[in-house]
Amino acid sequence: MFKKLTITAFALLLLTACGTDTTEENVSTTTQPSTVSEVNMTNINNKTSAVGVSSNTQNLATNGDLTNPTVSMTEAVNIFKEAYPDAKIESIDLDTEFGRLHYDIEGFDSSKEYEIEIDATTKEIKENKVETDRRDTNESLDFSAIIDPAEAIEHASKKTEVEGLSPTGWSLEAEHGKQTYTIEYEKNGSDIEIKINATTGKILKVEIDD
Repeated sequence: MFKKLTITAFALLLLTACGTDTTEENVSTTTQPSTVSEVNMTNINNKTSAVGVSSNTQNLATNGDLTNPTVSMTEAVNIFKEAYPDAKIESIDLDTEFGRLHYDIEGFDSSKEYEIEIDATTKEIKENKVETDRRDTNESLDFSAIIDPAEAIEHASKKTEVEGLSPTGWSLEAEHGKQTYTIEYEKNGSDIEIKINATTGKILKVEIDD
């Protein structure tokens, strides 16, 4: 009788042990997919963040910087001078077209007028026009006397009409014996132009075109 009780007790202990092992294994198996799922979500989130950063960087590169372009105004002028050493420059524009920042430089000599479009990132000449009919009213720029475009933009940005705005373009020209910067902005569908004396930095006029 004692032997039967001993065998029965031993069998119960074995069953209890097996049950405990099975339970622990099930718990471990159940929690494992949760861990894998969290890792996968982390990878997805990291990939999404990386794509976002890449997209923002590309947009910034496309838009360009009017206050600090890759190709400076001086470099653009030198490119024009290499093409036409004897020509004088009457106007320079820095503008964006289809997301591309470029210079438009116009000049003249005794018999012809010239216009060159230069990529403000690569220095590549995109257009090169020559006209044989020269106007008698052409005036040339004196680069030794003018302020830097970035300084002209700084003066323009102090006006309340363009507070918080970034310029969309600028131009420099000689007209009626004066050298003048025109800094361009857009606000709520309106074009705003601020004219600045290119020698002194004084603001001459604010024009708003509705």
